[in-house]
Amino acid sequence: MDFKFVNQDEREALYDEIWTDPVITVAKRYGISDNGLRKHCKRLGIPLPPSGYWAKINSGQKVPKPALPKVTGELRKHIRNYALKVRTDVNQMSDDELNIDEEFHLFREETKVLIKEICSNIQVRGQLRAPHHLIEDHKEEVIYRRKRDKVLSRSNISPSYYSSVKSKYRDNKPIVPIYVSETNVNRVYRILDAMIRALDEMEGHVHVSIEAGKDKAYFSIMHSVFYFEFKEEPIKKSKSSGIADSQNNIVLSMSAKSWFTDSGQSNMTYKDHDNEPLENQVGAVIYEMFILVNKHLAIDEIKDREQKREWAEQERKWRLEKMRKGQLEEMKLLEQAVMDWDKAEKIRSFADRLEKEINNVEDLEKKNRLIAWLDWARSKADWIDPLTEKEDDLLGKSKHIFELIDESF
Repeated sequence: MDFKFVNQDEREALYDEIWTDPVITVAKRYGISDNGLRKHCKRLGIPLPPSGYWAKINSGQKVPKPALPKVTGELRKHIRNYALKVRTDVNQMSDDELNIDEEFHLFREETKVLIKEICSNIQVRGQLRAPHHLIEDHKEEVIYRRKRDKVLSRSNISPSYYSSVKSKYRDNKPIVPIYVSETNVNRVYRILDAMIRALDEMEGHVHVSIEAGKDKAYFSIMHSVFYFEFKEEPIKKSKSSGIADSQNNIVLSMSAKSWFTDSGQSNMTYKDHDNEPLENQVGAVIYEMFILVNKHLAIDEIKDREQKREWAEQERKWRLEKMRKGQLEEMKLLEQAVMDWDKAEKIRSFADRLEKEINNVEDLEKKNRLIAWLDWARSKADWIDPLTEKEDDLLGKSKHIFELIDESF
């Protein structure tokens, strides 16, 4: 177990271990000291048995066991999947089962209940007190940018003065992309704050950055990322709505995709409607986000399987190719051995025939030279023959076919 970051299942399992066996026994299982395990438990919010607990248990006493605390506050930095829990049998599901068009079929029942409960109870506050820091950052940065740009525009009449003034100001800090009028900005703040708070309860995180000089923001939920921005558009309202005919309405645009695979991009747009302001749609927006999270999980799993199958097929082909090349090498060995054996046999046959001819030579000196050459020829035949081993002063020791076969395998 990686104690630096654990998921909720691992945390619950460790909690059960701690209250089933002494800390020192559990610590040995993980190869750490009991003090080290105590520190990890404290950081992960796992209550430890009090002093004397095991003595009481061993004497037959019943000692109450405290419940495992919920994951809140600082614990969220160290524990994953405390709210969003995926089914444990996803790996056993078929591709067809993964592909079914069902909202949350990869989540556990407790996670489905949590998503539906939170989304159905989201309320956008009428007044914004203690907003998320990104909202405060947006307010401050907008004021700063306006002031800076105003000063820079006035100094633009003189390039040297503009350069000196510009050096006094910093570059833009990333903020949430909100492009609405003063009339609607506070509405956007309240909607955004409600979204951030709701997603925070379900392990969602919000991030801001600047890309190519433009503000970017996105929510990340498990393997999914949702880029978003707020704009406004003029929409005529009916007289029955009681809203001015030319008032600009808020538009929330989102672009969703998976972090890990090319799952395609889903674009969503939410806006004010007659008698249905965007404030009343936040729960439905987040609900649809989690439908896409579930979809991305299924796509990621399928693509991961496809990748593994592709790797397995490549491995199979590689092994076959290796075997094929091995067979070719074996064939070369066989062909060479047959050629060498045939050559040796031909030399020996030639030597036998030559010996008969030498017997007819009357010149003794010449006959001795021919016999010496004949011995040399037969020696070379033995050296060439793969069925024999022969030491040669110049050529070295030849290898028997058994040795050559052993070396090739």
